[in-house]
Amino acid sequence: MQRALVAIIGLTGACGFTAQPSSGEPSNGSGSDAAVDAAPDALSLPAARRRKLITFNMAKVAATQQDFPAWIELDDTDIAARAQTDGRDLYFTASDGTTALDHELQLADLPNHHFAAWVRIPTLSASTATTIYVNYGDPAAAPPPRPAQVFKSSFAAVWHLDDALPATTIADATGTHPGTPVLTGATTRTTGRLGNGFAFTGALNDRIEFVNPLSDNNPHTISVWVNQAANLSHTAAIVAMGTATGGNSRWLHGHYSPSAGAPSSLAAGFYGPDFNPSPAENLDGAGPTYVVWVFEGPNKKNHLYRNGTEIAAGTFMASGNTINTTGTTGYIGYAPMPAYGPNNAYEGTLDELRIATVARAPEWIATEYANQQAAAQFYTVGPELVP
Repeated sequence: MQRALVAIIGLTGACGFTAQPSSGEPSNGSGSDAAVDAAPDALSLPAARRRKLITFNMAKVAATQQDFPAWIELDDTDIAARAQTDGRDLYFTASDGTTALDHELQLADLPNHHFAAWVRIPTLSASTATTIYVNYGDPAAAPPPRPAQVFKSSFAAVWHLDDALPATTIADATGTHPGTPVLTGATTRTTGRLGNGFAFTGALNDRIEFVNPLSDNNPHTISVWVNQAANLSHTAAIVAMGTATGGNSRWLHGHYSPSAGAPSSLAAGFYGPDFNPSPAENLDGAGPTYVVWVFEGPNKKNHLYRNGTEIAAGTFMASGNTINTTGTTGYIGYAPMPAYGPNNAYEGTLDELRIATVARAPEWIATEYANQQAAAQFYTVGPELVP
């Protein structure tokens, strides 16, 4: 699926890359590809496949990962000179140059030469430099996007939250748990950490509903980028699912206070047992923040992460009620009232909310954060090549 997202950072400049003329192609005398100056819209060009080598920085990979969805963003005039307007000729291959990699194109903005995609890397090595190619310029050679295969590594749902509003459905990249928006005009699409996100204003009933993919005491990993409003005075629910009875629910709040006068904090729980770190982990007004909640499953052990690192006071045991998640409904940006309190509406921007049915390792979470927080440092892009 394709979506128009927000401005992408200038990757090629950050990598120190300057476009060079391809082998056997004329130069315009300035050291850049003549096609860049001659044809800002590649629709008029004959099919001519080109590619660039992408080399991942192994120092940013905490441990070798399998089936890792990598965020690739490019600010590239060479690609803009040759690519189709809708980006349908943009695709990725393994280091052999021929094996197609599953990808989801998320941005193709030729006028501003911005492109972004999610690409599944079968093996992302921490000991040797993993390489892939980005290919473009020949629509006939390009395989179709396969978002569900990009997120095949135990993901139950992946909401990019960049859908144009108003919308009748909020897309899930896995294709299994689309969301149903119940939103007023108060909730809008805005700049997120990875493209666009949804800006919730604290309107009491604004929410996105989905079918809950979690059950029993099975493990999970919930991850999301948040940009939370400052000085909140009420609970702010990121996601809640299941039945609002002891041990039968799972919820993650960006702002929560367990009692009157207690410090507010990031918090998670099962509708008893519930947990907020002490000292409090306050997200209010902190800017874009990557939040992850890992539940290991039958052993009842939990972990909270902030920006790729486990919170010092963020490990807790779910002692008390038996964990037995029931109920079919889930909510984004909201928790049912009054069961969860008088006002649980989220206030701030949510982006890239994911639910996995495994307990992710710390190394996966650290690598994911390194990729998404600073893509320009996660890989470098080489000059244009003729296959």
